[in-house]
Amino acid sequence: MNVKDVGNRESLGLELKRGEEGLRVEVKGTTSAGHDVILTRSEVEKQRRYYPANALVVVHAIVLDRTAAEPVASGGVLHCTSPWEIANEDLTVISYAYRTVVGDGEV
Repeated sequence: MNVKDVGNRESLGLELKRGEEGLRVEVKGTTSAGHDVILTRSEVEKQRRYYPANALVVVHAIVLDRTAAEPVASGGVLHCTSPWEIANEDLTVISYAYRTVVGDGEV
Protein backbone atom coordinates (compact mmCIF):
# COMPACT_ATOMS: atom_id res chain seq x y z
CA MET A 1 0.00 0.00 0.00
CA ASN A 2 1.21 3.49 -0.90
CA VAL A 3 0.41 6.29 1.61
CA LYS A 4 0.89 9.97 0.72
CA ASP A 5 0.58 12.92 3.09
CA VAL A 6 -1.13 15.57 0.96
CA GLY A 7 -2.21 17.91 3.76
CA ASN A 8 0.12 20.73 2.67
CA ARG A 9 -1.38 21.02 -0.81
CA GLU A 10 -4.99 19.81 -0.56
CA SER A 11 -8.03 20.00 1.73
CA LEU A 12 -7.29 16.42 2.64
CA GLY A 13 -4.95 14.54 4.95
CA LEU A 14 -3.85 11.31 3.27
CA GLU A 15 -4.19 9.46 -0.02
CA LEU A 16 -3.92 5.69 0.21
CA LYS A 17 -3.49 3.56 -2.88
CA ARG A 18 -3.33 -0.21 -3.42
CA GLY A 19 -3.29 -1.18 -7.05
CA GLU A 20 -6.24 0.56 -8.71
CA GLU A 21 -8.07 1.12 -5.41
CA GLY A 22 -7.75 4.43 -3.60
CA LEU A 23 -8.93 5.90 -0.32
CA ARG A 24 -9.03 9.61 0.57
CA VAL A 25 -8.64 10.19 4.30
CA GLU A 26 -9.36 13.27 6.40
CA VAL A 27 -7.37 13.20 9.65
CA LYS A 28 -8.30 15.24 12.73
CA GLY A 29 -6.60 15.36 16.11
CA THR A 30 -8.03 16.73 19.36
CA THR A 31 -7.41 16.81 23.10
CA SER A 32 -11.19 16.53 23.61
CA ALA A 33 -13.30 13.37 23.65
CA GLY A 34 -13.64 13.73 19.87
CA HIS A 35 -17.40 14.12 19.65
CA ASP A 36 -16.98 17.17 17.39
CA VAL A 37 -14.26 18.10 14.89
CA ILE A 38 -13.93 21.19 12.73
CA LEU A 39 -14.25 20.67 8.97
CA THR A 40 -13.83 23.30 6.29
CA ARG A 41 -16.35 23.70 3.50
CA SER A 42 -13.75 22.36 1.07
CA GLU A 43 -13.12 19.26 3.21
CA VAL A 44 -16.83 18.47 3.32
CA GLU A 45 -17.28 18.99 -0.44
CA LYS A 46 -14.27 16.82 -1.31
CA GLN A 47 -15.22 13.99 1.04
CA ARG A 48 -18.76 13.94 -0.33
CA ARG A 49 -17.31 13.67 -3.82
CA TYR A 50 -14.93 10.84 -2.78
CA TYR A 51 -17.60 8.77 -0.98
CA PRO A 52 -17.53 5.73 -0.64
CA ALA A 53 -13.75 5.62 -1.21
CA ASN A 54 -13.10 7.87 1.78
CA ALA A 55 -12.52 7.86 5.52
CA LEU A 56 -12.45 10.06 8.59
CA VAL A 57 -9.73 9.32 11.14
CA VAL A 58 -10.06 11.09 14.49
CA VAL A 59 -7.33 10.82 17.09
CA HIS A 60 -8.96 12.02 20.31
CA ALA A 61 -7.97 12.31 23.97
CA ILE A 62 -4.48 13.46 23.00
CA VAL A 63 -2.39 14.66 25.95
CA LEU A 64 -0.65 17.95 25.23
CA ASP A 65 2.32 18.92 27.43
CA ARG A 66 2.87 22.66 27.18
CA THR A 67 5.61 22.88 29.83
CA ALA A 68 8.47 22.60 27.31
CA ALA A 69 9.48 25.32 24.82
CA GLU A 70 7.59 23.40 22.11
CA PRO A 71 4.35 21.56 23.02
CA VAL A 72 4.63 17.77 23.00
CA ALA A 73 1.65 15.57 22.10
CA SER A 74 1.29 12.00 23.34
CA GLY A 75 -1.32 9.30 23.71
CA GLY A 76 -4.61 9.57 21.96
CA VAL A 77 -7.25 7.10 20.82
CA LEU A 78 -7.71 6.43 17.11
CA HIS A 79 -11.19 6.10 15.60
CA CYS A 80 -11.75 5.43 11.88
CA THR A 81 -15.01 5.76 9.92
CA SER A 82 -14.96 4.31 6.40
CA PRO A 83 -16.78 4.72 4.19
CA TRP A 84 -17.62 8.17 5.55
CA GLU A 85 -20.97 9.56 4.42
CA ILE A 86 -21.46 13.13 5.63
CA ALA A 87 -25.10 13.76 6.49
CA ASN A 88 -26.42 17.33 6.67
CA GLU A 89 -27.86 16.70 10.15
CA ASP A 90 -24.34 15.94 11.43
CA LEU A 91 -23.05 19.37 10.36
CA THR A 92 -23.40 22.56 12.43
CA VAL A 93 -22.72 26.00 10.97
CA ILE A 94 -20.21 27.80 13.18
CA SER A 95 -19.37 30.85 11.06
CA TYR A 96 -20.43 32.88 8.05
CA ALA A 97 -18.59 35.21 5.71
CA TYR A 98 -20.63 38.40 5.30
CA ARG A 99 -20.05 40.65 2.28
CA THR A 100 -20.11 44.34 3.18
CA VAL A 101 -20.15 47.43 0.99
CA VAL A 102 -16.82 48.65 2.44
CA GLY A 103 -14.44 49.47 -0.38
CA ASP A 104 -17.20 49.77 -3.01
CA GLY A 105 -16.60 53.50 -3.45
CA GLU A 106 -18.97 54.63 -0.69
CA VAL A 107 -17.75 57.07 1.96
